[in-house]
Amino acid sequence: MTEAGWTLLGVIVGALGTGFFNWLLQTRQFSHEKEMFLLQNKSSTMVKSVLNEMLNHRTYTDRSFIALKERVGGYTDDQIRQFLHEIGAKKVSRDNGTEEFWYLVTREQERSAKQQSN
Repeated sequence: MTEAGWTLLGVIVGALGTGFFNWLLQTRQFSHEKEMFLLQNKSSTMVKSVLNEMLNHRTYTDRSFIALKERVGGYTDDQIRQFLHEIGAKKVSRDNGTEEFWYLVTREQERSAKQQSN
């Protein structure tokens, strides 16, 4: 093999080694960043899960904001409303706008049928 051949082989091996090392570092960095993101958002994910569970109850299609708020303490009213919007809930008012109720849009037909039967 000529000197140019060895040089070319060295460049190729170096490039492959550097590429593999960079890929390995980026994979580990991505895993770490993903884990940190999940830890930071675990609390809001749990709150959304509780709200979703309450709004998917087989008996109740609507829940008062007060009832929802009692189950997820530690958040402001606006934060809870944001979580409700994120899970696909819709707000309705009762008693001339003094009471706030929420239901899941996916249960809108069930809710309408229940209201018509009452």
